Amino acid sequence: MLEKIVFPLCNCCKKQTTETKFGLCFSCFEKLISFNPENRCKYCGYPLEKGSNICGRCFSRKSFFDAGFFLFPYSECGKALIHSIKFEDKLEYLEVINFFINQLTDFINGKEIDFITYVPSSLFHYLSRGYSVPRELAKRLSSFFNIPYKKIVYTKRPYKKLLSKSKSVKERKSIVGNFFRVKSDGRKANGILLVDDVFTTGTTVNTVASLVKKNNVAEKVYFFTLSMVVKD
Repeated sequence: MLEKIVFPLCNCCKKQTTETKFGLCFSCFEKLISFNPENRCKYCGYPLEKGSNICGRCFSRKSFFDAGFFLFPYSECGKALIHSIKFEDKLEYLEVINFFINQLTDFINGKEIDFITYVPSSLFHYLSRGYSVPRELAKRLSSFFNIPYKKIVYTKRPYKKLLSKSKSVKERKSIVGNFFRVKSDGRKANGILLVDDVFTTGTTVNTVASLVKKNNVAEKVYFFTLSMVVKD
């Protein structure tokens, strides 16, 4: 009985452990940070078999972003970590990016990124949580890479229909396109880094990237997310 009180449960495998890191046991944490595919889609960063350079999703649609990168798949341990950050106020868990910093640095290097921005949460979610995960993540990246942080993406209304309830890609695009707006100061950047928490279908990132380019805010749009939905 005492062990159940003293020893925490891993948020992923739900097993008792002597200690946790970012809410995960040693085994689950090692599984999370060991993700480093040798080959990725040149556009979205989706893991690919050797010899391929573009995923089916990016091949079948026009991508307005120029390249993207994510840290770990949105499944099992990755999903548990994201849930803790978004719904249990564990913003300190964002420090997990430090364990992927070499990979992230390789992605950033060689790109003309004038500033870092983020995909904002709805006003309803921001007020209910008191913070925006993409915003906090963008600020951390700005500090680490010494790249200016700048808000250019805004929401048009306080609520957004859940994308998970939409029935088609076209409907998802319509929801996102009618929810966000981009503000320009008249100066066109060479490139920007757009930050979000999870890349599900890519509709949000791609639509915001299209708004950025349509409003002549930047020549190139790169994106970064903590996680991406990866099919087995």
